[in-house]
Amino acid sequence: MLAFVFCMGGCKQERVLVGDLKFDNIILEESRHLFDDKTKPHAEVKTDFSFVSESSDEKMKDSINHALQAFVFGESYASLQPEAAVRQFTDNYFSTYRNDLEPMYQEEAAEEGSAPEKFWYSYQRETETKVEYYDKHLLTYRFYMEEFTGGAHPVYFTYFKSIDLRTLKEIELNDLLVGEYDEELTEMLVAKLMEDVGASTKEELEELGYGTTSDIIPTENFKLTPGGISFLYNIYEIAPYVIGPVEIDLTFEQLDPILNTEYMIVKELRGK
Repeated sequence: MLAFVFCMGGCKQERVLVGDLKFDNIILEESRHLFDDKTKPHAEVKTDFSFVSESSDEKMKDSINHALQAFVFGESYASLQPEAAVRQFTDNYFSTYRNDLEPMYQEEAAEEGSAPEKFWYSYQRETETKVEYYDKHLLTYRFYMEEFTGGAHPVYFTYFKSIDLRTLKEIELNDLLVGEYDEELTEMLVAKLMEDVGASTKEELEELGYGTTSDIIPTENFKLTPGGISFLYNIYEIAPYVIGPVEIDLTFEQLDPILNTEYMIVKELRGK
């Protein structure tokens, strides 16, 4: 287990870092074989978990870490200390792997009369997290996960969580936008995606593969930046695997008709 500390821009006097948060990373890499036999398939877990190591407000520190641990590992790990959450999640992953696959492996070996193909029993999970943005009352956290469970190819996802440091609650679209914004925001997202991929009509957009796995609608998986809001659609959400994740960036100027300009986070970002 390896940890290192970094300070998010603490040397810049013009920045206001509410809570004076500092962050550590816990990096853990382990692998374990079925039946504890090195000739058998194995699972590998790689975790890079960022958490709050110091704060001028201990309650803020604990609240944020609980939220981040629930976000990355699951609600049952929220109240643990960060190191314990990483350790317990890893142990539970390996336990589930062996409990699920060892009986299947034995059954196939008995039926075939030989050791099964390792490929289908070799699992891998990689988790990488980072603080995407931290300034004033906004903390944005990025969680990337890639997992292979013996299928045709690995799956991978990225999720964002933005926290309002005044309330310590996750920021939602309802905080950022006003009115019945769904239809207008959908039109903005589709128009921007068409511009990004060079499609002149919605039909052409679909021919390129976008909107074929599901309708293009607003997502709560977004990243706030000083310039606007980036909406991220993971693989399969609005397009086939081959296209990959789709990111649609809308500026605050584009969002102005539906933007909650009275929300403090919006005011602070637009003032950058």
